[in-house]
Amino acid sequence: MDGMRDQSDESIIEAELRGTTLQVYWYMLSQNQAVGVREVQRAIGMSSPSVASHHLSKLISMELIEKRADNSYEVTRVVKVGVLKNFIDFRGKFLPRYIFVAIFFTAYTLAYLALTTIAQPGVYDRYIALVIGVVGALFAWIESVRLWKIKLT
Repeated sequence: MDGMRDQSDESIIEAELRGTTLQVYWYMLSQNQAVGVREVQRAIGMSSPSVASHHLSKLISMELIEKRADNSYEVTRVVKVGVLKNFIDFRGKFLPRYIFVAIFFTAYTLAYLALTTIAQPGVYDRYIALVIGVVGALFAWIESVRLWKIKLT
């Protein structure tokens, strides 16, 4: 029963966590510390502190953040719904999940090119290895950039 409740809870959060509220949540996740209303207002570019307060209240009602005694807010629950599924937390930064694949294939291709200057491989070996490296790197970089551009829409 708890598994079904969790899925239902996540689908409700996914439906509610969009637009400016998602931007506020993303900002709070990236800060790794409690934030104030005015800090959120300035960071997101909102017109007034009351608008920031409204979105923080929405996040409290979703049980994703809580208000502390000093009137700051902190994240209490990290959810991976919607666009957040495509990102991973790496040392406090949210990166597109394909970024490590992109780095791997880029390093593979550069290492292969460096090694071919030392020992000459066969002509077909060279083309096959280069095609694998370049195609893998291109795919991963294109996907990483695509995810980065849609992260908060």
